[in-house]
Amino acid sequence: MNTIQSTHVILLRGLLLLLFIPLLCMCKKDVDPENSAVVGQVYTVVDQPPTPQGGQAGLNNYLMKNLRYPAEAQRAKIQGKVIVGFVVTDVGRIAAVQIKQSVGGGCDEEATRVIRAMPNWTPGQLKGKPVNVQTSLPVSFTLL
Repeated sequence: MNTIQSTHVILLRGLLLLLFIPLLCMCKKDVDPENSAVVGQVYTVVDQPPTPQGGQAGLNNYLMKNLRYPAEAQRAKIQGKVIVGFVVTDVGRIAAVQIKQSVGGGCDEEATRVIRAMPNWTPGQLKGKPVNVQTSLPVSFTLL
């Protein structure tokens, strides 16, 4: 092969690579591996809100079994309600978890841990189709 043919082959390969990069970018999943970013529009008002597995009773059972009072908060006698905001994606995953109202003493981190670990929810619906929905949940820490 002469140098002109070699140059054409290199240019052709580069052109093919440039054509395939946008195709690879279009193959994104709905949620990133860290379960924190949401792709697509996020709604706050929908026809049917997202629901946890087992409904409210199932959510309460999950929280009672999995939520642990942080030792630091116990020692400092910290009590209160952590408000955790998150998105239930169109496939029911929990994503974009963030603290809306803080208590401190390790309670914020514990509430975030438990919310991130929740089982998938039934997604919210708008016009009969599943959509991403922003919601929030209060997590109470009370010393007895």
